[in-house]
Amino acid sequence: KEQEEYFFEVARKTFSFFKENLTEENNFLIPDNYQNDRKQKYIDRTSSTNIGLSLLAVISGIDLEFISLKKGLELLETIVQTIDSLEKWNGHLYNWYNIKTKEPLNPRYISTVDSGNLVGYLYVLKAFLEEIENNVEKGLDEIYADKKNDLQENTKKELKLENLKKS
Repeated sequence: KEQEEYFFEVARKTFSFFKENLTEENNFLIPDNYQNDRKQKYIDRTSSTNIGLSLLAVISGIDLEFISLKKGLELLETIVQTIDSLEKWNGHLYNWYNIKTKEPLNPRYISTVDSGNLVGYLYVLKAFLEEIENNVEKGLDEIYADKKNDLQENTKKELKLENLKKS
C-alpha cells in the first residue's frame, strides 16, 4: 500500500511537469529537460522522443485520472496537430526543435533512434484511441439495447391498453 502511494505520487508529480509545460506558449511541445540548479531551469528545445513521451504522459494522465478524458483528448489532438505542423525532411521530424518558434535547430539531422521512439509512441496512441472508440461503441450498444427494451415494453403496454379499450 505504501509503495503504491509512493508510485502514485511520483506519477502525479511527473504528470504535473507535462501539464505545466504543454502550453500554447511552448506550442504544446515539451521542453527537453529541467535543471533545478541553474538560472534558466528549462531548455527551449525538444526532440521527437520528448514529443512522443508527452503523448504517453497525457494517456497515462487520463488512465490515472489526473486529467479528464475530454481535456486529455483535446490535448492529444493539439499535440498531434503540432507534430503535423513541424517542418520535416522527407516526412521525418528533425531531431531538435525550438519549442517557442517550432523551428528545427542546427545542425539539422534525423535521428533513427528518436524517430523510432516516436513511431512506438504513435502505436501506443493508436491503440489507446482504438480502445476508447471500442468503449464508446460498447456504451452506445448498451444504451441502444436499453432504449430498444424500453421501446418494446412501452409498445406492449400500449397494445394492452388498446386491447382493453376495444373490449
